[in-house]
Amino acid sequence: MTINSGLLLVSLLLPATLWMPMAYAETTVVQPNQQQTVTLKLENMTCAMCTVTIKKALQKVEGVQKVAVDYDSKTATVTFDSKKTDSAALIKATTDAGYPGSLVTPIIR
Repeated sequence: MTINSGLLLVSLLLPATLWMPMAYAETTVVQPNQQQTVTLKLENMTCAMCTVTIKKALQKVEGVQKVAVDYDSKTATVTFDSKKTDSAALIKATTDAGYPGSLVTPIIR
């Protein structure tokens, strides 16, 4: 192959490579979580250590982001991702730990 035929070959192939279709990766838009906060009224709290047990039980529920348990008012305020869990799962977690609960605050969506 001579230099001229090599340039001809490159010039014939070059435009084809410029017009080749490109593959693009589709970007995924991360949706913000559906954060929700509820307050649970809890039974059977007899000492300040009960708050630790309740907090641990609630933190094990998938989607729970923040837990604050108040011994004086016998309540737990829980912030969670409503796409991953719901208030029924939170109440089940506290009930299974020995502290039956019920919703104090209405669910706001």
